[in-house]
Amino acid sequence: MISDRETLAMRKALRLAVRGRGNTFPNPMVGAVILAHDGTEAGDGFHRKCGAPHAEAVAISSAGDRVLGGTLVVTLEPCCHQGRTGPCTDRIINAGISRVVVAMEDPDPRVCGRGVEQLRDAGLEVEVGLMSGEAARLNRVYLHYLRTGRSWVTLKMALSLDGRIAAADGTSRWISCEESRKTVHRKRASVGAVMTGAGTVRKDDPELTVRLSALPPSGQPARIILTRSGDLGGSENVIRAPGRVILAYPDSAGPAMKKFRDSRKVELWEMPHDETGGVRLLPLLERTASEGIGEILCEAGPGLSTALLLQDLADSVMVFSAPMLLGGEGRPAFGELGIRSMEKALRLENVTCRRSGSDFLTEGEFVHGTD
Repeated sequence: MISDRETLAMRKALRLAVRGRGNTFPNPMVGAVILAHDGTEAGDGFHRKCGAPHAEAVAISSAGDRVLGGTLVVTLEPCCHQGRTGPCTDRIINAGISRVVVAMEDPDPRVCGRGVEQLRDAGLEVEVGLMSGEAARLNRVYLHYLRTGRSWVTLKMALSLDGRIAAADGTSRWISCEESRKTVHRKRASVGAVMTGAGTVRKDDPELTVRLSALPPSGQPARIILTRSGDLGGSENVIRAPGRVILAYPDSAGPAMKKFRDSRKVELWEMPHDETGGVRLLPLLERTASEGIGEILCEAGPGLSTALLLQDLADSVMVFSAPMLLGGEGRPAFGELGIRSMEKALRLENVTCRRSGSDFLTEGEFVHGTD
């Protein structure tokens, strides 16, 4: 039986967990709250970054002696294996906690119900499932990585009301309003990398950096540029700006990349090529995940965006719709997607829509048949 105080504690634990966004991958975001024996709050904590103490350990330490006989409310099943830190289950049992309320089981094969089993075997009362949907949405990037082994990709775009990303002459500054652009910077601050194609770099000469008064603890997100030839058109902003820069190119383009080999400003990632001669996207997204990049914000033209959609590699969107029309001569957001009927339309779930200055921001996750 879940009490009202435990429900309130779980809400707080979920809010705490969010504070680790962008810093914990490949670990999940986790928050925890300790309720003393009398039901009052005794301590709390969250997982700040990969390699740092887990939320349970932080909360137990903050509670001090009041942890004895208390309840741990935590957003994810406590780990029971030795990683960079010791098993949380041991810490919980040794602390003298009598009850644990867990939002959801951890599907990590090293845990996956074993943490709950260990706690119950030690005599602790364990409840699982409180606000499990909220906990799963919080850790969608982590859960997706466990299922697929790749980074989560969010497509960001600014569109006119008639679905155009640029005027006929290619100009696109600014379709979105200033408030929407601030929202994009906040989104960049929460992801591991921003990705685009060399064509966008040549056309716009972007920085793709976070330009806010306060940077996230992890600093600037990495910037990933996909190129077939190494031609950036003399654009230097994306390379000159602070932060990690990755040029991903197909193995067939090796000779063209020689000019970058002695550069200290860029990392060169040679990737398998696809049937069009470009970078194969799935191996790229598997590599980004292995490099600790959980979520990628793709700010690209129709070529890369369309390729991600065709290969079911786009996971969510954030679309800013601006109050303007660019007509049929304007440039569309996507190329051909092979959709010939409404039954084949790409659908979104978990959709939200809100005002963003003079624009509207729609966000949602693509419905994939299988992962």
